[in-house]
Amino acid sequence: MNEKTSAGTAPKKNVTYTIKNPVIPMGNVPAKRSAAPPPIGPEIGPDPRSSIGARISMGDVPGIKDEKSGILFDFCYGYRIKFPAGNKQYRLRVYDLDSGMLLEDHTHKGGEFITAVNKFYVRYRLEVYLDDKLIFGHDYDCEDKEVCIIIPDGGLGDNLAWLPYLEKFRLLRKARVTAVIGEWMIRLAQPFYPGLKFIPLATKPNLNFAYAIYFCGIFEADRKPWRPVEHQHLGMQKTVAKILGLPLEDLHCRLPLGSPRPVKEPYVCISTMATNPTKYWNYRSDPKLKDPDGWNILIRWLKSYGYRVFVLDRDKELYFNDKHVYHVPTEAEDLTGRIPITERIHYLEHADFFIGLPSGLSWLAWNCNIPVVMISGFTMPNCEFPTPYRVTNFLFCHGCWNNTNFFFDSKAPVWCPRHVGTPREIECTKTITPKMVQETIMRIPSFQKHIAEQKEQELLDDLRSTPSTFASTLKELPPKQKKKKLR
Repeated sequence: MNEKTSAGTAPKKNVTYTIKNPVIPMGNVPAKRSAAPPPIGPEIGPDPRSSIGARISMGDVPGIKDEKSGILFDFCYGYRIKFPAGNKQYRLRVYDLDSGMLLEDHTHKGGEFITAVNKFYVRYRLEVYLDDKLIFGHDYDCEDKEVCIIIPDGGLGDNLAWLPYLEKFRLLRKARVTAVIGEWMIRLAQPFYPGLKFIPLATKPNLNFAYAIYFCGIFEADRKPWRPVEHQHLGMQKTVAKILGLPLEDLHCRLPLGSPRPVKEPYVCISTMATNPTKYWNYRSDPKLKDPDGWNILIRWLKSYGYRVFVLDRDKELYFNDKHVYHVPTEAEDLTGRIPITERIHYLEHADFFIGLPSGLSWLAWNCNIPVVMISGFTMPNCEFPTPYRVTNFLFCHGCWNNTNFFFDSKAPVWCPRHVGTPREIECTKTITPKMVQETIMRIPSFQKHIAEQKEQELLDDLRSTPSTFASTLKELPPKQKKKKLR
């Protein structure tokens, strides 16, 4: 039930941990290209290649000392406890304060250094006995203490989903919380979270001042001690709520909203790119087509109702393998490129609605408080944020991301655990038709309002362009007679 190091291990100044989050890919570097794209600066947004790992350091021994017993302890890796050197035999008993249950009971030699197996939030009680006598006891209490929470860099959606829980932790636990996070996210959100402290993750910080440290993430399949519940059951945001011991809530991230409207015409924003072909909308109106064409069909339909359509993806093209090369739709107005996230927010917050995939820009749109139409086959509705405008064809294979028999492999060129390499490969989105998306859009109140206004305008235009029978009749009536005054 624990990890330990021997008393004879040479001391170090600090110990370094790398926290990997496999759901964020290491980057879609196009194959058969002469060089990888240049790094993405923090003024632009997240760089997927920075998600190789979140590297932080902490003291090589626990940072708190019980003066009476000489025991060192903290809660920086589940719990950590180091016994005084010597020939004495110590008994460690670990309880869960919330349930009162005994979790661990074992003995250790002097000088041993123990770390908990579980790295997520638990309100531990630590008790140490010497010759059956209690010599040390401590109840976890982070009120007014330093707590560091690490969010791995590289994923727009992940950061937007998880940062609000750090603020929730601060308020609920009354702790002094430091967010160890990507610099781009600090630039974007720091002004809206004055109660949090921020440390850029790229500095590989030494967090030896912390009473407790927690790690957010969708961890590898073999890292069960890092999360209390499998992420497939709760989805991306609520998984981190459980890691931090918080209530399961759908929390929005505070963003710089309130910019002036960028264009006067009614418009819609879309995002068509993602980090794996499984996430894409792979519908083809003709199986012989080389590229999916659902987006262009949908855009033409939206334009027929008077909408401008802006595509907000960063990349115009992404290559996964020879079979899966994706381009932004030619029918949309191009707002792609390495532009700051704030410029994308500028367009999103005034859009009638957003259409996207299970990817970061959909999370950004949801946090801009506009309706989000999500086209997804490999995730179930609980995976992302709640939206009534989700499009999935449940008559075909779907939902593999939420199946605990599988674990998403971001390194796979095409992740389709049931049908990869067969004619049914990623059929979950091949079978989502433009008709299904259109009928979903027609339920959005802002779309219905737009259509009503459009019909009203067409009626007024017809009245202006057609001679008015009512006006002609008025001209033919005799002038109004004045009433005679009664004497």
